[in-house]
Amino acid sequence: MARIILDFCSGNTCQNRKEYIKEMYDQLKAIDTGAHEVIAKWQLFERAGANVPLTHECFNYAYEYGNELGYQVTASVNDKISLDFLLSHKVPFVKIKNDRSLEYLIKYIPGDVPIYISKSGPLWLPERKKNVEEFWCISKYPATIDEYEALPLEPLCNISDHTKDFALFYKYFPKMIEWHYKLSHSTGLDAGEFARTPEQLNAIL
Repeated sequence: MARIILDFCSGNTCQNRKEYIKEMYDQLKAIDTGAHEVIAKWQLFERAGANVPLTHECFNYAYEYGNELGYQVTASVNDKISLDFLLSHKVPFVKIKNDRSLEYLIKYIPGDVPIYISKSGPLWLPERKKNVEEFWCISKYPATIDEYEALPLEPLCNISDHTKDFALFYKYFPKMIEWHYKLSHSTGLDAGEFARTPEQLNAIL
C-alpha cells in the first residue's frame, strides 16, 4: 500500500465553487477501492502570479466534506498567513513546495506536525531535522521521465510526480507519491496533461 497524495490545487481547478469541490471528491470516492491510502491536498496562498487563490471558506468546505468521506485533508502553503490558517485545522502534514524561499516557514510549524517538502537536489533544513519527509520533484509541467531519472531515485522513495503517466509509480513503487488531480472537464492552469483524472486513477486505486 502506498500513500497517495492528490493535489486538488487552488482555486484554479475548482473555481472556488463548492459544487465543483463536491464533484471532485465524489468522483474520487466512486473509484477508490481502499487499495492505497489517499490524502487530499489543496494549495493555500495569498497570491501566486496568475493563479487563483482558494478562499478560506472553500477550504473549510473541502476539509469538512473530505473528512466526511473518510479522507484526511491538508494543503501546501506559500506564506505565513496561509500556514496559520491551515494550522487552525488538524492536518496529517504541511506541504512545502520545491522553492527554497519558502523554507523560512518551517520554523513556524509545530514539532509534532509532519512536514513534507519537495526537492530537486540536496535539502538544507537548519530549523527542522525531525518529522520531515522529502519528495523528489521536477518543478516543470509536464516533466519527463528522463528528467526525473536524472535524480537519484530508488525504490520506495517519495516522488512528487509531474509526468504524464504512471511509469514512475510502477518502476519505483514509491512509499508516497503526489499527483495533481482534476476532473475530465477541468480547465485552467492546474488542469494540464500532468494532472490525473478519476478515469486514469481508476487503474491505480
